[in-house]
Amino acid sequence: MDHRTIMDICKAHIALDLEVRKFMENVSNVKEESITDFLVWKWRELDKRFNYLRVYPFNHEVENSRTGADFDIELWLVGHRHHVVLAVQAKKFLKRTNAYVTQLRYPDNSKAQMNTLLSYASSMNRRPFYFIYSLPDSNPDVMCQRKPKILGAVFTADARRLEEYADGKYGRRVTRDQLLAATNPFYCMFCCPLSQVNNYFDRYFSYPTGTHGESSDKPLPSYVQQLLQRGDDVINIDGSEAPRQFRLIGVYDMRSDS
Repeated sequence: MDHRTIMDICKAHIALDLEVRKFMENVSNVKEESITDFLVWKWRELDKRFNYLRVYPFNHEVENSRTGADFDIELWLVGHRHHVVLAVQAKKFLKRTNAYVTQLRYPDNSKAQMNTLLSYASSMNRRPFYFIYSLPDSNPDVMCQRKPKILGAVFTADARRLEEYADGKYGRRVTRDQLLAATNPFYCMFCCPLSQVNNYFDRYFSYPTGTHGESSDKPLPSYVQQLLQRGDDVINIDGSEAPRQFRLIGVYDMRSDS
């Protein structure tokens, strides 16, 4: 991947992160699912390497009947030789202090949502991830050693790391900034000088045990291939091969850049 291509991809994702921040700043009390919907819509608009399909509409009654175990996005980052797959759950953490340990243990302090995410990721070879939507008023300390200068709103965290907070390893009360210290800004996935995206995940989100969410020998599912082949249209499908655990499937095509 040449330097110009890296910079173009980086700029597109910084712009996306800033769009999400603007949306959150101007739409009060917006829910996580609406932020995620805005994220994928704007992502597709700003960068045609990304495409997505909506598996089924979000419905609070459906979510409650399933104890909140459904996930937001199955995100595929597809290169020529490798692909990385994230199983993503979203959380919105705004206040500096709040009952964040309890929120991570959703619902009813059972941790059922997180456990389901971890179990699914382990069984399906996905990386279990959280997208944390937040509006810090200054650049927080994150894992990236180069403190980011862009103040966005989307932060990414490995669910296995956040499980340590949910299990009380860092106390019964943790601040927003303590949680953000376990994240990287969303756009870092595409701006990191570790050029190959799988190297980025190995550097920041590597665990001795657990799934890696990578493969080079298995064929891509048909719904991923379909998204890679589409032109300007967003696909809306019902069922088929797409996993019903997710509201959305997103595919980012890095084949020409890897």
